[in-house]
Amino acid sequence: MQKVLKTISIVSLLGISTLTHIYANTFKYHPKNKQELLKLIRDNNVYLGDIDTSKITDMSGLFWVVPKYQCEIIANNKEKISDEQEIARIERDYQICLEVSVQEAELEKIKREDFSGIEKWNVSNVKDMSYMFAYTTSFNQPLDSWNVSKVKDMNSMFAGAESFNQPLDSWNVSKVKDMSYMFAGAESFNQPLNSWNVSNVKDMSYMFYSSSIEDNPPKWYKGN
Repeated sequence: MQKVLKTISIVSLLGISTLTHIYANTFKYHPKNKQELLKLIRDNNVYLGDIDTSKITDMSGLFWVVPKYQCEIIANNKEKISDEQEIARIERDYQICLEVSVQEAELEKIKREDFSGIEKWNVSNVKDMSYMFAYTTSFNQPLDSWNVSKVKDMNSMFAGAESFNQPLDSWNVSKVKDMSYMFAGAESFNQPLNSWNVSNVKDMSYMFYSSSIEDNPPKWYKGN
């Protein structure tokens, strides 16, 4: 009996190992950090579904294509504000901007129009999705299957994503603390979000500003 159990255990281990190997080989690209991932998504010959994103923890500003001079405009806004919390936000936005900004001549070259395959991404380890799809005017891929249970920051995630209108009601957002400006300027978005658990959200200011559901937001929305 023990011999049989031992054999089953060995087979099981081999099976797990084989499955892991097969899973790993289903992807062409295995970025280890945000910078490696940025290089891939800015190559329009790379199919997003071929990227293994399981090791990525930071996706902030990932598809936000912004010219370098705009980062200085963001920084200059700090001089006009006295509120410490708002100053801290601007400083953080400035850092993200610097990280993802490019020279103006490169904008059209790296701007992505094909987002197919992104719905397959493993985002289970991601903690920061702020500005992820900011101002991606053509983005409208389904993301409802994403596991966002570890995400803490969704600030401006879909800000200015004027075409986006996909269901997100299945998302577990219970760890998110910042949803400010999340759908600001997302003109098409009108999906129901009443099922979201927003008990840990500290800031949802201007979350739906200038969006389709600004006048009819979810019941839990605290307003600007």
